[in-house]
Amino acid sequence: MKYLFSCLCLLFILFLGQRIYHQQWLVTDLTSLLPQEQTWSPLQIAADQQQTQTLNEQIIALVGSPYKEQSFTLAHKITQLWSESKLFSHINAQVQPDLELLRQEIKTLSFATLPANIIQELKNNPQTYFQDFAEQIVNPFNRTSLVPLDQDWLGFTRFTLAQALTNSKMQWDANSGYLYLEDQGITWVLIQAKLKDANLIGSPQELLTLIHQSQELAPKFLVTGASLFAATTQAQAEKESTYMSVLGISLTLIFLLSVFRSLKVLWLFVPIFIGLIAGISATLIVFERIHVMTLVIGTSLIGVLVDFPLHWLGSSLYQKPWHPQVAMRKLYFTFFISLVVTLLGYLLLGFTALPILKQTALFSSVALVFAIGATVYYLPGRFKHYQAKPINLPTLGIFTRLVQKSSLKKVLFLGISLFTLGGIYQSQWQDNMRQWISVPPSLLKQTQQIAQLAGLDLSTQYLLVVASNDQELLEKNLKLSQQLKGYEFMALSQWIQPLKQQEQLAHELLNKLTPTSYQSLTNLGISSENINESLQALPQQTLDLAQALQTSLGKGWQFLYLGQLDAQHVASVIKFMQVTDPQPLQALANNQDIFWQDKAGHLNQAFKETRDQAAWLKLASFALALIFLLKFFGFKGSCKILVLPLMAIALTIGVLGWLAVPISLFAMFGLLLVSAIGIDYTAYMYTVKEQINAKKLTITLASLTTIISFMLLAFSSTPAVASFGISVSLGVFFTLILIFCLEKT
Repeated sequence: MKYLFSCLCLLFILFLGQRIYHQQWLVTDLTSLLPQEQTWSPLQIAADQQQTQTLNEQIIALVGSPYKEQSFTLAHKITQLWSESKLFSHINAQVQPDLELLRQEIKTLSFATLPANIIQELKNNPQTYFQDFAEQIVNPFNRTSLVPLDQDWLGFTRFTLAQALTNSKMQWDANSGYLYLEDQGITWVLIQAKLKDANLIGSPQELLTLIHQSQELAPKFLVTGASLFAATTQAQAEKESTYMSVLGISLTLIFLLSVFRSLKVLWLFVPIFIGLIAGISATLIVFERIHVMTLVIGTSLIGVLVDFPLHWLGSSLYQKPWHPQVAMRKLYFTFFISLVVTLLGYLLLGFTALPILKQTALFSSVALVFAIGATVYYLPGRFKHYQAKPINLPTLGIFTRLVQKSSLKKVLFLGISLFTLGGIYQSQWQDNMRQWISVPPSLLKQTQQIAQLAGLDLSTQYLLVVASNDQELLEKNLKLSQQLKGYEFMALSQWIQPLKQQEQLAHELLNKLTPTSYQSLTNLGISSENINESLQALPQQTLDLAQALQTSLGKGWQFLYLGQLDAQHVASVIKFMQVTDPQPLQALANNQDIFWQDKAGHLNQAFKETRDQAAWLKLASFALALIFLLKFFGFKGSCKILVLPLMAIALTIGVLGWLAVPISLFAMFGLLLVSAIGIDYTAYMYTVKEQINAKKLTITLASLTTIISFMLLAFSSTPAVASFGISVSLGVFFTLILIFCLEKT
């Protein structure tokens, strides 16, 4: 059996080495952490994927200076720097249009994109409309169209350019070609770029370096982009994974050397490394790649994996003489009980909808199995003649006598119970996307500044509108827009009228407008024939949505049009800015052709459901563990083994409640791990035939190595990882305290 185990270990080592060599093993994409979608319709999923892809590809920057020309110069330098980086497929900074082509586009779009207020004025008060137009004609300083008067007798082209830029606060500088805005004495120039690789596979550090170089060029530099957030988080996670592994191993080694005072304790790391290698390899076999967050959490298992070797080697501190093979045989049953009960918990956790929990459950299960196997097969032979040096821990005896004083027991029990219940009562069970990733405050602030300055929408809240064709789509947009008074939003119907409405308007103006309506123009010497010819041509100036979006002026509205989501449906989005109360907008959705899409809110709900699911699955695992333990310990003994971990979890929840630390999905996962560790400790206490103080000493050593590993996670910059580390550290600490309270086993 030992040879078969060794062969498996060797195969895992070779397999992992091959995958690392070919760089086919690690995933850093944050979207793979998200719950698997189960409630959205295929149309919603397709729309979300398209929106996510667009956001991931886009990098937006504002370059500022008190001097306009200097802003343009800095923007040019940064654009050159970005071009040389080869990270972008397209950089949109300078716009130098063909004026003749632009004039033609303005003429083409002029009638289809007439503003709603102008349409109403033409219908209800045409004399006022033409009077205003006549005043602009005679005022040489108030010319608002690039199209000559003899090509636009009705004056519709005056509004086309402004209408195309309705959703932007930017201005265009004809000399430099840059889009810019002025705010509080600063001229900000806009640079937009599209990444070649939105997932940043192999290039996150390149993007971060490029942004840093850009900031050095321009002291006033604002930048944002979903991929930039992902790159920052990825770099931080990889850095944390490395230093937490090194620091965790180092602190554990220092602790073990201080206790056993022999370099032989280095052999205790063999089960740790074999367990980690086997866990990573098994995860790669099942999931093809392992997520960097799984590694961050997995490295904290060092403290757990070393528990099994410590259960064995710890007995050398109080057994004289100590025989390694005899000591190991005494632990076979304990290892078996701990392993089965722990695997039951991880097995059920694998049924959750969250990919990272599935990965972590598999990783941890395989790592534990191989760590125990390596402990049993490899360690006894390395300690044949080892005898531990005496160690004195008087504080253990003092603490044990203190908590076991009958006069204090009842008071302590009552006080701790009230404290725990009070904390549980005010505990906050909630999940938020912001708890999952570390969002640098400076980057978040820059995103908010860019959105405010440039009027760009960077949110994930929108109404998804679905129809069978573009005409129907625009009509639905128009109808919804009329119901959205009081909201700041962007919709296609704000730019272009539906084709049927254009045709109806053309015929209505033909019938309604008379020489009296445009007398202001004829008074200027413009012939009625020219005006009448323009009116007669209106039915030919109608334009459908697809044609309008293909123009250069229409590109600014393409982000609202999703096109074909499937063979039968086209879709668009209505974007909102600063939605504080989404309920009225949710009420507009019918979940058939109008959907309210709130990615962050939807994910928060999915996390809550996954957290609740994980809690119920863990309770189910306790029930299965009870059934399993009944065979060996009977009902009373089984309850003793399971009650102590449950009490430790309750105490942890109580403390988190008093500290106002939200119990998120990852904190819940930490509590599940506490139960597994607690069962391991109590199983050891109830199955090993040694003096209780000796067993407490061994459990103390094991728990301290675990606390060392998980306390490091509490300092993680990622809130989810930090809450996981805090919950496990507290849980193991309370497990140790409760074990000290045991008088006998």
